[in-house]
Amino acid sequence: MFILARYIIREHIGPFFFALSLIMTMLVLNFVLQAMKYIIGKGISIPVIFEFIAYNLAGIIVLVVPMSILVATIMAFGRLSSDNEITAMKAGGINFYKLIIPVVILSGIITYGLFVFNDEILPVANHHARVLKKNIQTKRPTMTIEPGVYLDGVENFTMIVENKDELGSSIYGITIFDKTQRDAARTITAEKGQIEIEEENEDMIITLENGEIHDMNPRKPDNYQRISFTKYRVTVKVENLTLKKSDESFHNEREKNISQLMEDVQRYKNERDKHLDKVVKAVEKDPEVIAQLDEKGKHYFHRFFLDYSFLDDINAVFTSLNLAEDTTENKFQTRFRDSAHTRVLTLVKHLSDSIRKPSVVLKRDMGFEDSIRRIGAGIQLPDTAATKAAFTVQQVASALNSTNNYQRLMDQLMVEVNKKYSIPVACIVFVMLGAPLGVMARKGNLGIAGGISLFFFIAYYFCLILGENFADRQLLNPFVAMWFMNILLGSVGVILIYQTASEKDFGIVAFLRTVFYKIYNAIRRTDKKELH
Repeated sequence: MFILARYIIREHIGPFFFALSLIMTMLVLNFVLQAMKYIIGKGISIPVIFEFIAYNLAGIIVLVVPMSILVATIMAFGRLSSDNEITAMKAGGINFYKLIIPVVILSGIITYGLFVFNDEILPVANHHARVLKKNIQTKRPTMTIEPGVYLDGVENFTMIVENKDELGSSIYGITIFDKTQRDAARTITAEKGQIEIEEENEDMIITLENGEIHDMNPRKPDNYQRISFTKYRVTVKVENLTLKKSDESFHNEREKNISQLMEDVQRYKNERDKHLDKVVKAVEKDPEVIAQLDEKGKHYFHRFFLDYSFLDDINAVFTSLNLAEDTTENKFQTRFRDSAHTRVLTLVKHLSDSIRKPSVVLKRDMGFEDSIRRIGAGIQLPDTAATKAAFTVQQVASALNSTNNYQRLMDQLMVEVNKKYSIPVACIVFVMLGAPLGVMARKGNLGIAGGISLFFFIAYYFCLILGENFADRQLLNPFVAMWFMNILLGSVGVILIYQTASEKDFGIVAFLRTVFYKIYNAIRRTDKKELH
């Protein structure tokens, strides 16, 4: 059995590293082309450029490893299927499940390693990449001197040259307009010059040879001076001339590990629960305050108390599992249901539809509306029942609005936490999906594997980006947003594995086989056209 496991794994090693190097090269080249606008003309040294690429390489690795696993799995099982080795193994009493177990175990090990990388190394690399990019963008260009083009990026200093050498240190046919003195206009011309950069003082030193200095005071034209020189030195102070590597203490959500993210989640959760407690106490005291909320307030009330679905429970459990403290995410919901939930349900049954439907607003009397408006404007009102009711509604509405703001911050952080888990787990999902797809394709070449994989790559990462956007805007649960494609593709993989092992057709297989053959025929037609 171990011989078979080693053989199956060995079939994956070559395609995996080939796909890894190929995809990495493509994405790195794409990144370098996009980063050229930050680097060109800045005088950045080669080591700093490689450092910048290395930091950004971490984010590329996280995406490329699952891609490479899918390509390798399809190629390996496609090759075994095309050579009828899968058929021979089945005839020898080895079912398909035993063939994929070694690959699943190996993908589990890679998943763990990628998770550690994603949680420990990637945040640090993201932080250094952002800081270094900021430093590069603020650096002033050093050698952007072009023949026939004015260099006027330095205050009170303008220069134009007729020619320069390829290294940019020697310049010819130089004209300098010096405006440092308010009452004098100085023009310097020279046949030749040398440029040196003094990084310590951020000075650009220009040593001129065989030239003239023309000094003229616009207010006193008679005081004109002309001085000839064989060598003259001009020192120009240029801010941000050299690359300064700053060390920022601020870290955004992409630059924190799970522990740091959950500390922020805990802090926002505590603040959110404080505001929810205010709402609970107000409702326990007077349930009719719900009916007086505006449309947005009722929407928030329904979201946090009445419309809590099982998906929210799953997200709450996932959140509590990652919190350092032993807290209960649903503390405020539990307390609310225990003490006031029955009263609210009774209110929903007997009062207006404005409580059951957030889009319907209960009509208020003019005195109450006027009290709300005047309280919002900070106007002191007499201590009456209407005033107290209006003030309570304002407090509840403000508490619900603050609750929603803190929940939005929590959702944005939980998107990053879920992503740190879901992307590594995609390695296992792609193995479960790629193994039966390779058997169905019966082709082990890169064209077929790449064509099939590309479809799933685009679908997976498109849904991941879309889900992240929806979750940040509170349109989708963070857990669902980051795990939807893993669950979907994993389910499809399980069905296909069962189909391949039992040789039963569930319809989805016939559909996928049709798609694969269309991709295969399209690739063959393209190859024939290139040959002709």
